[in-house]
Amino acid sequence: MKKTLLTLAIMAATTTTANAENLFKTLLGKTDAEVDRKIENIWGHFFTPGDLSLYEADGQKTVYYNSPDGLAFVMDTGSNDVRTEGMSYGMMISVQLGHREEFDKLWEWSKRHMAYPKESPWDGFFCWQCHTDGTKFGGSNASDGEIYYATALFVAAKKWNEPRYAKEANEILQRTMDNDGTKTGVYNLYNRDNCLVTFVPDHAGHGFTDPSYQLPAFLDYWAKVAEKDRKFWKKAAKAARNHLIDSADPVTGLYPDYSNYDGTAYRWPHAAYDTSIYMYDAIRCAMNVGMDYYLCGKDKKRQTETMARLLATFKADGYKHAHFTLDGKKAFGDYSRGMAGANAVAAFALAHSTPEHQCLAREIVQRLWDAEPPTGKYRYYEGMVYFLSMLHVSGKFEL
Repeated sequence: MKKTLLTLAIMAATTTTANAENLFKTLLGKTDAEVDRKIENIWGHFFTPGDLSLYEADGQKTVYYNSPDGLAFVMDTGSNDVRTEGMSYGMMISVQLGHREEFDKLWEWSKRHMAYPKESPWDGFFCWQCHTDGTKFGGSNASDGEIYYATALFVAAKKWNEPRYAKEANEILQRTMDNDGTKTGVYNLYNRDNCLVTFVPDHAGHGFTDPSYQLPAFLDYWAKVAEKDRKFWKKAAKAARNHLIDSADPVTGLYPDYSNYDGTAYRWPHAAYDTSIYMYDAIRCAMNVGMDYYLCGKDKKRQTETMARLLATFKADGYKHAHFTLDGKKAFGDYSRGMAGANAVAAFALAHSTPEHQCLAREIVQRLWDAEPPTGKYRYYEGMVYFLSMLHVSGKFEL
């Protein structure tokens, strides 16, 4: 208990965004009342409990559903399942906006249905994919889930002065970093040699990573508040920060969905699509870089250069397409509201740079302000990235 209380005291002293910039206000001239109203409306859009039988119907908005056991889940409405990605994003959104009831319902559902049993080699991890009745079928974890779970719990411990959340966050970090994969087939969440997160810590996935799983701001926070491994988390933050530079194309700034540990693009033979190009996961990289820029500010020059290239690529494309080869020459799919959100977070890296950069930042942020939250069957993924991005750009995200 003494350790947990000490952790809470440290967390209380490490808030990094008490006066975070609101780009809607500084770049667009929006008032606090206008921004607050927009965020409140987006919360109602996605987190008003829905009727599960109608989840595919035209015009449906919510991704949040109550379950028969008195808990709740965030649903991937496009795939008709529940994923650790969405559950942990839902928890992060809930704690940032002070919605403790929703936070607790999502966390308890995660523990009850997604956590692997203690007798499993996957003890400490969460099954990345479940049916809406809680039945596991994913077969492994998805490493960004554990990262967001732990960070959301640390934030909740501080916000609500609840030591239990910090204890559970530390348990995730400790139990996922004490594995011998050569014996059990389950490796550590982070590779201890290169300090980078594994795509999946099993035989098939522990040899490469995912640029969008690189969250240096979170890791810097862990280096201050975690009970153990703080020196390692500090190194991991630096490694993640470097990877977000190394994995970006040096001309277009575009990221691959998956990458080797050296930052080169990786096409995973088990995937149903080409993971070596800018597809689905990669849209989040801009959000991760922008978040690190304003929360930590430890690599501003390189981040500004990289995000300037990336955002210029989308501008040159006319904000039309969602998927690209890394050279930007083969574009297809439709630009999404998730991309509009993540790219607006990247605008932090340009907002106080050259006049040209500031103009591009203003344009990108205006596009997010004008974007309506998605509805319909495929509202989940782009909607959650959009919502997280709105919290960053409005100055309402805090560690």
